[in-house]
Amino acid sequence: MKGVSRNCRNIALFAAATALLMSSCTTREQMAAASEEPAYDIPPPMAEAAAVSSPPPPPPAPKSKATGITKNLNAARKSSSGARIGAVRGSSKSNANLGAVSNRFNAAIGKTRGLAIASKPGIPSYPVWPPEAPSSRVSLDRFIKARSNLTLYDAGQKLKRSFEDAGYLEYSYYAAPGGFVLVTRIEKISAKGDPLPGTERYKLPNQRSSGSLTSFVRGLFLDAPPGFYRYIAVVVSDQPYRTSRRKLSSTEAGRRLTRGSNNLSAAYKKVAFTRDHNVEALIYEFTKNTRTGKVRMIAPGRLTPKIHLAKTKLNKTILSNFRR
Repeated sequence: MKGVSRNCRNIALFAAATALLMSSCTTREQMAAASEEPAYDIPPPMAEAAAVSSPPPPPPAPKSKATGITKNLNAARKSSSGARIGAVRGSSKSNANLGAVSNRFNAAIGKTRGLAIASKPGIPSYPVWPPEAPSSRVSLDRFIKARSNLTLYDAGQKLKRSFEDAGYLEYSYYAAPGGFVLVTRIEKISAKGDPLPGTERYKLPNQRSSGSLTSFVRGLFLDAPPGFYRYIAVVVSDQPYRTSRRKLSSTEAGRRLTRGSNNLSAAYKKVAFTRDHNVEALIYEFTKNTRTGKVRMIAPGRLTPKIHLAKTKLNKTILSNFRR
């Protein structure tokens, strides 16, 4: 009995100990579960308070006016810089084109010093430019064989000697665009174009002839043969031109001998005489009615340019002075 009682007591003690251990584990699990923070779909009141009380993030700083102005200025600088670059490039191309034209121009008139003719020729300009329409006109380039190493001044001297060799001892120089004009004294010629001999050659249309009284009376009242006159202007220029519609009177032709210069100025020594310079003779013919005394210009001329050059011998004298 004592043994059974002892066993029962042990079993009861073991059961009590087991129950006590199990209750202890349950209590610990409940305490651990209670210590965990439950999940909520909405934040608890404390979280809402914390969210409301925390200040919102600061908004992005607005662009200041200074920043906008700076950007505008930078854009303007870039634009102006691009414009300047484009302008420089454009001006470079323009300058290149102008340079090419300038080089051709300088080669024709002898470097930039040739501009002295246009600005300060140093002699009177031809009274009417473009000149009046002539009775006939002819190029003299075929008689000019040599031009190398010659200036316009040299060409003027050679033309002067050519006229002197042909018997023209009076002449005048005028400035013209791209060159000059050489004029001679108006002369009296025969119906065939030959210069009259002696002092009769340079009798002006308004001067009385040195004939006899019979010839004078015949000229006043009878059908005397008309008188013929010739005026020559040689144009040397590298610029094309066309004559004007104006008519040249014999009186004006006589005045041009005294109003021009006796020589070319030093400015023409700086300009090369090249193939671009055309040499052309403008020939003006006049006729005078012996009875009425009226003088009129003949247009077109009675004689061909070839006849005029042969009768004046300028075809030979110019060729001789411009030899190779």
